Amino acid sequence: MTRAPIVRTDGPFLERTLEVLASGGLVISPTVTNYNLICDATHAGAIDRVFEVKRRSQLGPLGVGVPTPADIPTYVKIPDDFPLAAFDALLPGEINFIFEKKYPFPPQLTCGFPTLAVSVSSHPDLGRLIERYGKPIAATSANISGQGNIFVPLEKAIEDLADEVDLILDGGPTVAQAFGDHPGRVNTVVDFTLGKPWLVREGWVPLARVLEYFPTLDTDTEAYKRSFRERAERVAAERATARDDG
Repeated sequence: MTRAPIVRTDGPFLERTLEVLASGGLVISPTVTNYNLICDATHAGAIDRVFEVKRRSQLGPLGVGVPTPADIPTYVKIPDDFPLAAFDALLPGEINFIFEKKYPFPPQLTCGFPTLAVSVSSHPDLGRLIERYGKPIAATSANISGQGNIFVPLEKAIEDLADEVDLILDGGPTVAQAFGDHPGRVNTVVDFTLGKPWLVREGWVPLARVLEYFPTLDTDTEAYKRSFRERAERVAAERATARDDG
């Protein structure tokens, strides 16, 4: 296959990128932390391609980025006791919130899970892109799956995926890359679908900052992994039953 064209984000990159996304294309984009693989979150064919090119498990749901915090309730159900001041304080920022899904995205986006991770990026180029696009963008790290929780700079994204995507945005080194061995070179992730806020992954937004707004946060990430595996097994069993019934 032909390697995707590379466009620098310090030039006129927006219009070309918007066209690629609208046509169901895949784009490698900078964020504050990793380089990400992004596509239109409402385009079933594009989502299928993300799973194919990453060789990603069908039980590895994708998160979405939206233009502003005010857009979040369009796509997910916010619990009644959720402190909305947290959105104003932490977003835009490198934190993903997991809520119950409300919007009818293509089912492959969430792999059958009733939940969805949402974020509002503080990266100036990606944030501007999502704002101009006006629709949710599905995002995941721009590397082949199964390599562990690794950092993905532009060079790694090109090595893994350049022949499989439609456009590569070169924004130079990410902020996290410039920080060297920063312990949180990924987004922080918090789940609000288990009756209490639960830390899924420590990341760029410090834990102390998260606890300011969610003092009852359960920080046992190993217990969360066990809970997620149990949910994944239930979802897999339900999908198998549905196929058999079909």
